Amino acid sequence: MAFRSTIIIFVFAIICLLNYSSAAKPIGAVSAVVVYGEELTNKDSGADLSDPYVKLWVDGNHKKQTTVKKNTLNPYWDETFVFNFFPGSHKLHVEVWDKDYNGDNDDLMGQAVIDLDNYCIPTAAAPVCDIGGIFAEFDDTHLNYVVLDAKWHLF
Repeated sequence: MAFRSTIIIFVFAIICLLNYSSAAKPIGAVSAVVVYGEELTNKDSGADLSDPYVKLWVDGNHKKQTTVKKNTLNPYWDETFVFNFFPGSHKLHVEVWDKDYNGDNDDLMGQAVIDLDNYCIPTAAAPVCDIGGIFAEFDDTHLNYVVLDAKWHLF
């Protein structure tokens, strides 16, 4: 009887694992280009300007980041990042940080969440969505933002 129970539990575990692995498979990819930032908030004091970089991710993916652009509030990156996307909602998270080289923690300059589903959703009939000129705005009191382009497609 104990052997039969062990077999049943083992089979149940395999079925659960198969269901999990098929649900966790990506259905497409998002290519996000961080183009440039404009009028970012200065987090440094004195004559120095911020050293901005961008962290970004799509739900369910690891964070990726741009290179640091030194001493500017109007950085130009033109850097591309690719993320898998899964069934469900698709949000692009954007954070801009000021790199501190003196041992202090980096300073958050702004953050935004962009719902890609509001722009377009790839389907079997139209498997590619190309979204240009996405503004990730960070502050209502000061005009500062990052411009991104995104393309996402089904596998």
